[in-house]
Amino acid sequence: MTIQEMRSESLPQRTDVRWFHSATVTNATSDPLILPSLERDSVAVSVTPGTSARVEYSLSSYADIEADTATWNAWPHGDSAAAISDAVDARVSALRLVSTGASTWEVTA
Repeated sequence: MTIQEMRSESLPQRTDVRWFHSATVTNATSDPLILPSLERDSVAVSVTPGTSARVEYSLSSYADIEADTATWNAWPHGDSAAAISDAVDARVSALRLVSTGASTWEVTA
C-alpha cells in the first residue's frame, strides 16, 4: 500500500518546524497520511467536501497501515457535507480522507 507523509517547513531565522499536507480526493479513500511524531497535543485538519467527506484516524502500527490491515475509526464529526475544521490528537498514527465527489483537505502539525 502507498502511504503519504507530511512535508516539513520552517521559516528563515526560525528553528521550529511545521508539517503540512494538502490534497484533493475524488470519489475515493485517500492513501494513509502518516503523522509525524511531535511534541504537540494536536494536529489541525480542515476538510471542504465535494458531496460528502469524513476523516478517519488509525492508532495501528506503521506495519499494519502499510499492510492494509490497520483499524480505521471515523472522527467524531462523521460524514459532512459542509466545510469543517477540527483538531485531532497528535498521538494518532495516521489519517485518511473518505470522499464522495471532489473533496479537499489540509493537515497542519
